[in-house]
Amino acid sequence: MGRKRGRGWIFDLYPSANTIVLWLIEEGGGHLRLEDPYQPCFYARGPQQEVTRLERELTRAGLSVPFREAYRKDLWSGREIRVEAIPVLDLERLPRYLQRALRRYPEVELYNCDIPLEQLYLYERGFFPLAHVYFEGEEGKLLSLLSLDSPWNLDYTRPPLRQMEVEPAEEIRHLPPGRLPSIQVKVGGECWMWKGGDGEKLIKGVAGLISHYGPDLILSSWGDSHLLPSLFSLAQRLGIPLKLDRERVRRAITWEGRSYFSYGRILYQAPSYPLFGRWHIDRRNSFLWEATGLEGLIELSRLTKISLQRMARRSPGTGITSMQMDRALQDGILIPWNKGEPERFKSASQLLVADKGGLVYQPVLGLHQGVGEIDFSSMYPAIMVRHNISPETVDCACCRGGQGERVPEVGYVLCQRRRGLVPKTLEPILEKRRRYKERMKEAQGEEGGVYDRRQVALKWILVTCFGYLGYRNARFGRIEAHEAVTAFGREKLLQAKEIAEAAGFRMLHALVDSLWVQKEGMREADLLQLCRRIGEVTGIPLSLEGIYRWIAFLSSRLDNSRSVANRYFGVFASGEIKARGIELRRGDIPLFVQRAQLEMLQVMASAKGGSELEERIPWILALAEGYAERLKRGEVDREELLICRTLSHRPEDYLQDNWTALASQELERQGVRLHPGEEVQFLLAEVEAKEKGRRVKVPPWKEEVGYDLSKYLEYLAKAAETLLWPWGFQAQDLLRSWEGSLLP
Repeated sequence: MGRKRGRGWIFDLYPSANTIVLWLIEEGGGHLRLEDPYQPCFYARGPQQEVTRLERELTRAGLSVPFREAYRKDLWSGREIRVEAIPVLDLERLPRYLQRALRRYPEVELYNCDIPLEQLYLYERGFFPLAHVYFEGEEGKLLSLLSLDSPWNLDYTRPPLRQMEVEPAEEIRHLPPGRLPSIQVKVGGECWMWKGGDGEKLIKGVAGLISHYGPDLILSSWGDSHLLPSLFSLAQRLGIPLKLDRERVRRAITWEGRSYFSYGRILYQAPSYPLFGRWHIDRRNSFLWEATGLEGLIELSRLTKISLQRMARRSPGTGITSMQMDRALQDGILIPWNKGEPERFKSASQLLVADKGGLVYQPVLGLHQGVGEIDFSSMYPAIMVRHNISPETVDCACCRGGQGERVPEVGYVLCQRRRGLVPKTLEPILEKRRRYKERMKEAQGEEGGVYDRRQVALKWILVTCFGYLGYRNARFGRIEAHEAVTAFGREKLLQAKEIAEAAGFRMLHALVDSLWVQKEGMREADLLQLCRRIGEVTGIPLSLEGIYRWIAFLSSRLDNSRSVANRYFGVFASGEIKARGIELRRGDIPLFVQRAQLEMLQVMASAKGGSELEERIPWILALAEGYAERLKRGEVDREELLICRTLSHRPEDYLQDNWTALASQELERQGVRLHPGEEVQFLLAEVEAKEKGRRVKVPPWKEEVGYDLSKYLEYLAKAAETLLWPWGFQAQDLLRSWEGSLLP
């Protein structure tokens, strides 16, 4: 290739030896691979003897050259400190080497050394994924790159993408590793299908389509956990080239993902199979794809400077951390390898005050009409921005004498002399989301949908930034900053309650950043005025979620006299249903029962309230009985009766034979590898008490399987009871009535 110049988009990038490989999509649709030599630095600080030994070891290994003196800012003090800059000669070898070498130098502090190299390249060069650029290259080398774009633009163009979909043509949730199912491929407006038993034909067919159509994005289901490793493994055994990557790479095939805890739950992430020079996104292995689609992923990739494939497989918390690291680098702040600020000692009384979390007013039980719901807009991020809350600004040395703002209840002092890293990062995100929401209201059709998906992506970034502030391993986390945010949150919710009650509203429920209020003759204008007044006092804007025709706040399942914070259902004036904590919102309830409850709720939704709801009770009872009769007659598809549970242990580690344990052990016997955090699906079968081991059946079934009628009727009765609870109906009464009316 001779000299080439033009406009295009940064599509993919990754390190190789001592260069960064860039793939560009040209405006005409062509693809261009360019290499850019790159020599980043990381930094070390510690006893001079130890630093000198590290320097000698790295230079002897050919990974660096002699260190040089440099000055960078310390995050906590804000002062410049002397460090040793360590130039990197081999981008691929150094990260692995450091993990081993640093065990021998425990007193040496390292900075900026564990940032993914393609991200560090983008931070330092000022570019970002999907940026619209003017490029110039020669003989595969990048000569110059000029950005024509900004990650903060609201309206931006994205490259033309050719898309291919690869899907299993059958259920593979419980398929043993390496066994290929039948596969269907959609591309170019056509669909092809190959049977898994004909491996050679399948591999050649997929390879031929990729060669012919040259897709930029391969969109799959179960691609990371099953399809791609199976395809790569089979192609290697058969000796047939399968060029899913545009780059020539040696593939290491793995079936093992990772299990981890998050917010009290154990989760499982499948192994990762990104491609080089081409994108692969597994819809089943991407929370962000499910929540925001491609538009949201592009938005986050541009802002976070994380390549799109990596962003698709990471949490929003990884995204906000990347933005904080980028901000720190621009400000000359050293980024520590490990968190450097432990939690300070607190007495029991101090913990009782500081560790309260968000404020909750338990709801007034029962059915209520004419209720308004108002929400603080991104309350916790807005608090961080307004009050300058960041790890380094809480009880900082410069304001400890009392010059800074004091946090209510806990008494921490917030710095007033320098802007914190966290609020500097969050402020433009909040502004961009606000402007997207304005555009949503003005736009029509698909354009409004694009703005909506982008603002939802930013919402997830903002939601997780608060959690990461208190996460013990967060790079820019500190529990005192987390406590300061919740303290301000409690104060602002109290202020909102007092303002609402002073204006004649009755508080029915409040949950951290949302309020449900009621007032005789209440109009939308009254609620909007209330939002404005609370916003003026608290400094945090509020929005009107809507006015309910009626809403039912439900009791605890264990105690009918006790309310719970997040279990309710209601209907807005628009007819839209909102429900939380009931069966149709739970992932462990059979689809058949969820559909039954939704149909019953839709009948209720047409009622304006009170007497009209009571008039619909016979309809609800008839609907529930109709679903019960379908169960009794055996007319329900077994797939709709599957129960989904998440493994909390490895199958062999369960101490009791509960349903989840029995299902996982059955799958293990079939050769399926399972990990804590993975989901299993099973049917409750009708068996004798002595046949407990056959209590659950996992799909697929080779013969007709009977289901446990009494258990599924119980599920259905509880779902009906939830909706009819305000009128005193109970599940056991419904079950007794069905026993007398159902056909034998």
